[in-house]
Amino acid sequence: MKILIINPGSTTTKLAVYDNQETIFETKIDHAQDQEFQKKFSRPGSVLDQIEDRYQAIENLLQQNNIDQLDAVVGRGGMLPPIPSGTYQINNKMLDDLKNRPQANHASNLGAPLALKVAQKFNITNKAFIVDPVTTDEIEPKKKITGVAEIKRYAGWHALNQKAIAREYAKSIGKKYEDLNLIVAHFGGGSSFGAHKKGKTINVINAIPGEGPFTPERSGYLPSQQLVELCFSNKFTKEEILHKILGGGGLFSLLNTKDVYYLNVNYNSLDKNTKDIVDEMITGFARYICHIIPDFEGEPIDQIILTGGIAQWKLLTDRITQYLKQINIGVTVIPGEKELEALRDGTLRVLNGEEKAKEY
Repeated sequence: MKILIINPGSTTTKLAVYDNQETIFETKIDHAQDQEFQKKFSRPGSVLDQIEDRYQAIENLLQQNNIDQLDAVVGRGGMLPPIPSGTYQINNKMLDDLKNRPQANHASNLGAPLALKVAQKFNITNKAFIVDPVTTDEIEPKKKITGVAEIKRYAGWHALNQKAIAREYAKSIGKKYEDLNLIVAHFGGGSSFGAHKKGKTINVINAIPGEGPFTPERSGYLPSQQLVELCFSNKFTKEEILHKILGGGGLFSLLNTKDVYYLNVNYNSLDKNTKDIVDEMITGFARYICHIIPDFEGEPIDQIILTGGIAQWKLLTDRITQYLKQINIGVTVIPGEKELEALRDGTLRVLNGEEKAKEY
């Protein structure tokens, strides 16, 4: 069975076509290096404005690879209300929530509409799915408490990749994911940090709502008082402020680039200010790994796992490993993502009758 996988990220769109578990083709569209794309979309606005541009790129690649028949299409799940883990059939209610009531304006919101749009072209709209969306929620209720009664934390993390990588690590040492305590840090356009306790992610530092360190395009944590003052300065609209937090923050705000590849290749020749900014981002990654150690409430932590696209940068992972030496927990680097495989496998379980697709 041929399955198209669509995984939109903040700076990339990853695609793959599988025949069952065999790869027919796999590729990545790098929007960070597409100047026209950046000029058009690196400003306040709904991420859904990108649908047509990303769909056209997908259609071109399918034609180039002679894909004229598909049995299913699966997209990365977006910022829906918190829902249990599973494979969901895409329906109008899901699309309406992503368009009008998303938890955040995030690239993952493109997964479902893009998958359905391709499915319509191939006349398989009943075989369009998402798997384990970004808002898959296993956080313990008490860990959603904040110091403001009107505000509760919510899940917005790399659930697909963190779970897949944690299981891969467990298998590599001959153990079950459900028997281990792991910290998984995913580094990408946005970064998330998960406390995986015996097979359940009891807390996460989110990639979305202004938590954690700054990243290539996210502001991360900001001093609340200064943020409030900025909001009421009459200099920016609500949309512009939100864009500073998600999409236009981090390295993009500070250096006017999201291109980590360029910073990696040219690191030794960067000027002092640029190098300081990059160094502080890396230090922030290590800092927030330590931040979730108390969530295990004194239980031993078996391993820290560094993953995601930016984890391919050796200087970054070496620095973080060095910074964490004193806490005496082993660090394993598994660069890249397993999201495509996780999306594929969730869809195959439904197509093969091992699971029933959940109704959203």
